Amino acid sequence: MTRKINIILTVLTLILSVSLTAWFFCLRRAVPVTAGAEKPADASKASFAFLYLEHTFNVKEKDQGFKNIVSIRKKNNIYYFDSRDIKGKNTVTEAKLNMDFETIEWKFSNPKKNINVKAVRTGNKIFVTGTFDKKENNKKEINIDERKWQQIYQLGMMKFAVKEAKGKNIEFWCLNPDDPGNAMVIAAAKEGTETIMLNGRKIEAARLRICLAGLLSVFWTGDYWFRVSDGFFVRAKVSGDIFVELKEEKQR
Repeated sequence: MTRKINIILTVLTLILSVSLTAWFFCLRRAVPVTAGAEKPADASKASFAFLYLEHTFNVKEKDQGFKNIVSIRKKNNIYYFDSRDIKGKNTVTEAKLNMDFETIEWKFSNPKKNINVKAVRTGNKIFVTGTFDKKENNKKEINIDERKWQQIYQLGMMKFAVKEAKGKNIEFWCLNPDDPGNAMVIAAAKEGTETIMLNGRKIEAARLRICLAGLLSVFWTGDYWFRVSDGFFVRAKVSGDIFVELKEEKQR
């Protein structure tokens, strides 16, 4: 019984912790989101101009609102991701991703929860070190399987969102930011493509339903939208009254 209660509490903390973690991909030219009508592009031929952009998102969690600033750069076939909350939780997320945007290394800091960790995957294990579980210099070895580790899943799901047909689904591993010593299987399903309003203009967006895999989906589910023209993540509505939306892209 105690173990079941701990699992439920862990899931609930995930609901409260979901915030912006990753944003990406390309425009032919670096322009603000509020610029004129966008030109359709082939996502399979993306120019990866996102490497030269700084992305600003508005985040609302219940009654709290703040901005999240994201940047990505590439060096020696590794993508370096950086995400920082401004006047919010003050969390900082850094990650190294391979060419398929699978997570190689993840660093996460949440001063309010006394969490400061580094996680690295080796084979079918994720090694977590740092401050977590109310312990400094803590260590944990997490056993997973061959499924991908997509900690920055907004990046990892771009090709899936744009290319896969409605009804397709995929599963991957993700660590809980509020409990980094706990890995969970996340499921994503292609819900279809629709027209949405983003900052006063219409765009075509692919929508994914992302949730905890299996029966745990009742505890946490989110809808995520990816711009069809280039695969860029633009919006999310998540359990726990959380809303995220892209507001601006500009050259760094």
